[in-house]
Amino acid sequence: MTRFVLATVVASTLASAASASFTGYSVERVISAAGNSRYSVYANFSANNLVFLNAFSFVNSAGSLAMNARHQDFLTADGEVGTWQAGSSVSATDRPEDSWVTASGLATSAGWGSALDPGFANGGIVRDINAGAGWYDATPGTANPIQAGGTQGGYRILLAQIVRTGDDSGYVSNHSMQLAWKVAGTTTAIFGNGSFQIGIPAPGAMALLGLAGLAGRRRR
Repeated sequence: MTRFVLATVVASTLASAASASFTGYSVERVISAAGNSRYSVYANFSANNLVFLNAFSFVNSAGSLAMNARHQDFLTADGEVGTWQAGSSVSATDRPEDSWVTASGLATSAGWGSALDPGFANGGIVRDINAGAGWYDATPGTANPIQAGGTQGGYRILLAQIVRTGDDSGYVSNHSMQLAWKVAGTTTAIFGNGSFQIGIPAPGAMALLGLAGLAGRRRR
């Protein structure tokens, strides 16, 4: 059971100029039952009847700290840190404490429907998503629809779950990636890109941001 919700949307930035339907990424942060920080990364859209195809060209922004994701799937028994593959590599019990990517918005053995592209070094057995990596729909015969966005409105699809050990307040990393999707019933891919933040800045950093904003308003 989730202990408490610290933030509903942490970041939603840089909508793509390629298509008005993609409005940016958003991140939801909760503290898991085991006391870890769990982030859900969503791609958000302003239109329905869309189908997600793939995420690619992942970037760890210059100067950012590492993602430092924790893994809980069965590969940890071999002394490895786990894999970014969802569903088939982690039990339902461990899934809330595991980091994974998805093309279907799910992480179940029957419905996760995603595969890692060659950009993932060593199959993705890393604490950070590799620069240039991506993931895609592994079951093209079964469409991965972009669903209604819940309390945030609009439409969205879950792309990744990132879990960090303990309460990681003050530990921030910044990332970006490109997306491809299509209108249901068509074959033409549409592309967009955006960025998102994992973690919450320390109180001192938030205060500095506030002062910078105040100074900017005064100059106007």
